Amino acid sequence: MCAGALQAQGHGSLVVLSSVAAERARRADFIYGSSKAGLDVFAQGLGDALYGTGVHVMVVRPGFVRSGATAGRPEEPFATTPEAVAGAIELGLRRRSETVWVPGRCGW
Repeated sequence: MCAGALQAQGHGSLVVLSSVAAERARRADFIYGSSKAGLDVFAQGLGDALYGTGVHVMVVRPGFVRSGATAGRPEEPFATTPEAVAGAIELGLRRRSETVWVPGRCGW
């Protein structure tokens, strides 16, 4: 629905919030990782389908985000903040990136 509206107006961006877990599901939480992997593939296919229409699709893969929702949980490797994710999204939109990793070193 959103993609169709953006396509009708001839421009716009869809930001899809995924996770680093989409790249490699962990044993302890493989259902979460596999669902994020499916979301990533869908978003990438949507981006391909919208190529040339003026609509841009960007997948954002943050690591563990320190927030109120994760308070009290053990710190994870490659932890980040909501502010860092927002900044990376803004930069990714300016660059018209297809995939954004937060922190960036997660994508290496």
